Amino acid sequence: MGEIALKRINEWKEDYEIVGDVRGKGLMIGIEFVKDKKTKDPAKEEQSEMTKALFKRGLVVLPAGKSLIRIVPPLTINEDELTLGLNIFEDVIKAQK
Repeated sequence: MGEIALKRINEWKEDYEIVGDVRGKGLMIGIEFVKDKKTKDPAKEEQSEMTKALFKRGLVVLPAGKSLIRIVPPLTINEDELTLGLNIFEDVIKAQK
């Protein structure tokens, strides 16, 4: 499941300017959000907004550092549940200005 999640989330680096970096091991994954990929300015406000939006949509995530969101799904998660959660997360990212 970790490989599936990391593969999908790493694609977000290409698709969304706000995703600056992705790192993780297994199902513990950190997604760093930036205002600009060149300057790496942390997107602190956006991190906070996304954390709240994700919670409202049923996902509990962990804000960390200046602009990182950690996901730590249960080890018993199945692929359908993982895909649903990643779809929700991606929708929230898309909604950022």
